Amino acid sequence: MNTTSCVVVVGYNGSRVHDIHKLRTLCKSLYNARLILLVEQIQPHDDQVADHVCSTSLAEKDVATSLELVVGCLNADRWKLIGVLPFSDRGVLLGAALASHFGLPGITPDEARAGLDKQILRSLEAAADQSPADYRPVFSVRVESLPALRQRVVELGGKAFIKPACEGASRGCRVINHPAECDDAWLALKPYRDGGIVLEELVQSAREYSWDCVAGSTWITEKTTTEGAYRAEIQQVVPAPLPADVQARLMAAGRHMSTLVSQDNGAWHNEVFLRSDGLTSAVETNMRPGGMHIWDLAKRAFIDFDPWERWVRWAVEGKTEAHAPVARGYCGIRLLRAPAGGLLRATPDIATVACSLRIDLVEGQYTRRVGDSVSALVKDNFSFIGHIVLFNEHYGQLSNDLLRLAEVIESRIEVTCLAPAACAVG
Repeated sequence: MNTTSCVVVVGYNGSRVHDIHKLRTLCKSLYNARLILLVEQIQPHDDQVADHVCSTSLAEKDVATSLELVVGCLNADRWKLIGVLPFSDRGVLLGAALASHFGLPGITPDEARAGLDKQILRSLEAAADQSPADYRPVFSVRVESLPALRQRVVELGGKAFIKPACEGASRGCRVINHPAECDDAWLALKPYRDGGIVLEELVQSAREYSWDCVAGSTWITEKTTTEGAYRAEIQQVVPAPLPADVQARLMAAGRHMSTLVSQDNGAWHNEVFLRSDGLTSAVETNMRPGGMHIWDLAKRAFIDFDPWERWVRWAVEGKTEAHAPVARGYCGIRLLRAPAGGLLRATPDIATVACSLRIDLVEGQYTRRVGDSVSALVKDNFSFIGHIVLFNEHYGQLSNDLLRLAEVIESRIEVTCLAPAACAVG
């Protein structure tokens, strides 16, 4: 009886549909394997980027049932599973169950829970026998009620950072600057309470980075977040421009975080603070590729380096090797904001604006169309309306060009305000 080799991708963030196509091409060229996409809800473009699409629950309580369903479908259609790629935070649990069931490279279901639940990492961190000399844990606690939230915020000096325990893409992340803000914060987090709410000390005057790893290849990404009540990532640069001693400290922190969780995972996006005193602290661990095109930035920034190919080879062959990719320059992405809230009326052509500023554009696109509803208030990574990608051999020039191009584009975006309040606050 003939079988067809396949690789399963488990879950993905809706904005990353084009990455599925890349993985499909690699599976075909490297192993003549088809790509099967597992999602909770099938989206319009899924069948165009994958060979087959299957919908199933990715919830923790349904892992056993979903595993049985997927195994049954694979057997019925005579698929030979050769690799599993967990591509979303929620997909890590079922991905681990599939890899364990079929004896393929991957992590155990128990290890996978730390990639979904931020509080589990904190427990592992607290129980660790040792940590890097320059590493300091962040105070973190689950809160179950509004009174408990108020009490904890007072104990933390009136300031704190609150976020869902089991979400990504900055969803629900919020700064509390005064105990009086607890009521609004707790109400805003209502959609996420079933998955747990985490309260942490507010780390101030710190710079943010991520330790990105694929099959043993590691680098540090510079991260810029928005200011204000909500914190969303607005810019990433690969590699981060760092003195050797700071690079070593951040590398040690990221590696420590991964060691706490698993020795066998193929992709990491561990977010790290560099505090004003030079100490490092973990923000969170993500056991999947970093978002915001970070792997595409790395592919362009480093010489002869393809994170996507390394990830596929890890999933199929278990290939892992310690490797520090060599940079040929800096590649950065910056997200675009709407200037006001309302309906998007007009957007300038990004390539034309870049050309007028004599900036070499790698990529520029909008994720919102004319007529779509937009907001000037950025609450998470899905609040932006597009992005630009630039490359430069010099970090200073790249950083300046990213900001300059984004500001000009945003100044020429036209929005029809539906109400005066929308124009004022988005």
